[in-house]
Amino acid sequence: MKKLLPLIFAATLFFTACKNNSAPTVDAEFEKQLQEKFINAKEGDVIELPEGTFTLNRSLILDGVKNVTIKGKGMDKTILSFKGQKDGAEGLRITADGIVMEDFAVIDAKGDCIKVQDATGVTFRRMKVGWTSLHDTKNGSYSTYPVGCTNVIIEECDVFGSSDAGIYVGQSKNIIIRKNNVHDNVAGIEIENSTDADVFDNVSTNNTGGVLVFDLPDLQKKNGSRCRVYNNKIINNNVPNFGVKGTTVGEIPAGTGIIVMATNQCEVFNNEIGGNNTVSVAVVSYMALNKPFKDTIYDPYCGGIFVNDNKIARGSGGTDQSVVFGKMFAAMFGDKVPDVVFDGFVNPAYKNADGSIKEDQKICIRNNGDITFSNMDLANKGQNRNSDISKFDCSTPALNEVKLIQ
Repeated sequence: MKKLLPLIFAATLFFTACKNNSAPTVDAEFEKQLQEKFINAKEGDVIELPEGTFTLNRSLILDGVKNVTIKGKGMDKTILSFKGQKDGAEGLRITADGIVMEDFAVIDAKGDCIKVQDATGVTFRRMKVGWTSLHDTKNGSYSTYPVGCTNVIIEECDVFGSSDAGIYVGQSKNIIIRKNNVHDNVAGIEIENSTDADVFDNVSTNNTGGVLVFDLPDLQKKNGSRCRVYNNKIINNNVPNFGVKGTTVGEIPAGTGIIVMATNQCEVFNNEIGGNNTVSVAVVSYMALNKPFKDTIYDPYCGGIFVNDNKIARGSGGTDQSVVFGKMFAAMFGDKVPDVVFDGFVNPAYKNADGSIKEDQKICIRNNGDITFSNMDLANKGQNRNSDISKFDCSTPALNEVKLIQ
């Protein structure tokens, strides 16, 4: 009998481990009732979610029903878990105007956690959205994912674990992103091919890159503009990049504060940008990626960028050389990348007849303390690289506060 006890104990451990590693039990009745509420929703409905943690294995879909509110009891009290999801690419997929989501969590979706497409009036408020297995290449791309939308508000949310961008807004207009805690993503916050965005009072920390403002080619909506990034804390974003290789975000080096790429009219001001090991602020063209593109409408240059009145202090670690941007920085600067860099590319269309740059298309850098700087002059392969920041001591026309269209 004494000899059997270890065998019995080992067998018990084995079956317990198997049970613990099995797919989570789906709350079938809750899932059925919630699916019915989404399917049968009418304009103006409020879908109330009770307190508790509920495991679902199918996407929740709301299509074409206006002014629906989905409301829980709190981001830590009402939790919709899609761990082990079998059906659908997203946790929630919404194509409906006037959608409000507040006070609940959506975690561990198979693909993106919450996708809202082609909608006017989108609000994420006091939401917890992301993946509990942090820094995992198997995580979905986006936590909050409004695309092709108008009048977007994302506020007071906790967003984490995305293998692309935690808070992503793409091909949209009239955007307010405020008072969020964004952490443990590849990109904390990304504004892509969008117009009129205010990003303020957020904490972006422990991501690969804190805030990205990008315009990319070959998308339906071209050439975003007018983004203000201000009053944010963009701190210690040094997580190794766990994004998909070959994607644009997959080329962001660990230790990036802010990158502004190929966009126009962007203000970066009154931010605390500290502890990022590779670069604090980079203003670059799409050419810096050294990737070809065929989109003839796309403008790959930056113009009208104003970086001012920020508190900047780089991290103490080395430059991440595992990705394209990092290799480029390391080749030019080693482990001492300047605090603010500009790649030096200027669109000829931004110039006056005398060769000077038009006032609204200048790159301006002012009042950021005792920082280091480089114009990398990538257009000439760095031959005329220089650190004379005085040539960029200017200002661009102020952008207006974003106001949602009624």
